[in-house]
Amino acid sequence: MMKFRLTPGPFLRSERTTHSIMVELSCVLAFVYLYSLIFYFARVGSYYGFRAILIGVFALLGSLVVDVIVALIKKQRTVKEIWHHISYSYSYVTALIFALTMPVGVSYYAVILGSAFATFIGKVIFGGFGYNIVNPAGIGRIFVAVSFSLAVPKIPGLVDATTGATLTSSINWITGTIGSGHSLQDLFLGLYVGTIGETYTFLLIICGIYLFARGICDYRQGLSYLGGTFIMTLILGLLFHVTNPFEYALIHLCSGGLMFGAIFMISDPVTGPTTQLGKVIYGLGAAFLTVLIRVCGNMPEGVVFSIVLMNLFTPLIESAIKGRAKEHLPRKWGIVVGMLVVATFIVYGISVIGGAL
Repeated sequence: MMKFRLTPGPFLRSERTTHSIMVELSCVLAFVYLYSLIFYFARVGSYYGFRAILIGVFALLGSLVVDVIVALIKKQRTVKEIWHHISYSYSYVTALIFALTMPVGVSYYAVILGSAFATFIGKVIFGGFGYNIVNPAGIGRIFVAVSFSLAVPKIPGLVDATTGATLTSSINWITGTIGSGHSLQDLFLGLYVGTIGETYTFLLIICGIYLFARGICDYRQGLSYLGGTFIMTLILGLLFHVTNPFEYALIHLCSGGLMFGAIFMISDPVTGPTTQLGKVIYGLGAAFLTVLIRVCGNMPEGVVFSIVLMNLFTPLIESAIKGRAKEHLPRKWGIVVGMLVVATFIVYGISVIGGAL
């Protein structure tokens, strides 16, 4: 008589749940937010510290209002049912990421509308958590940047608060020179005012190591994004004949929201590819778009735009990678190296043509 031995699949052995992972991610985001508040209160002033607090509060409020309305539409009437919907929609994670991408000088109404937009357009209309096709916080940040550029007023005595990327606006992406009297060390330590949670490179690296080690975020997208950016800008530094190409590449890594995007946004498992090679290509594509926007575009920062654009390319990447998952490692590396070379010379070519015109 044949006997069958049934054992749980490997996917059932882990005690980690989606809820526990999202809560842990929220704690890491809250840690970055808390560090930012300490920075503003200690080095900038209590006025801006309270503004940073209120930006987080209003971001959470915007997502909360959307969640409550959606819960009521779904005929969840009791407080317990509404709270359950809020807890498991994880819109508060979206709100935290969104708040950390906001400049301290942004108007509060823009924060509320942007957070609500991120929650509703970025998540709800696609079916809620796990069904969104683009990063919700990213689409909310783009919405504010495009629709409420005048909602970021110039605050007297704090020049860096005028936009979300004032320091990046002062960087010459061809020569690698940093304006506003800042240095590479300032970029690494976050000793300047920018968006609330994106300026502390050293802290974000620590958070990334923790999240990758815990398996909360997949390291492939983040590292390919950072690595691709570094290699491309290092080669561009050589082609542009900058004084120190290595420092030029580090300036790209440490400025703007690149590190924040690599840790908290591009690693979103819902909006990215599922295959290992696909994740690497996805990260390299975002690196290419970021460098292209910075070096050749009219915008000083291209992180959020590049990530959201690559979100839309995910189905195409998945389709192109289908059947290649088991290809030999040298062939995979050939694809990666080929992408880096082509992307780098495309950026260089466009920059040369643009300069000639």
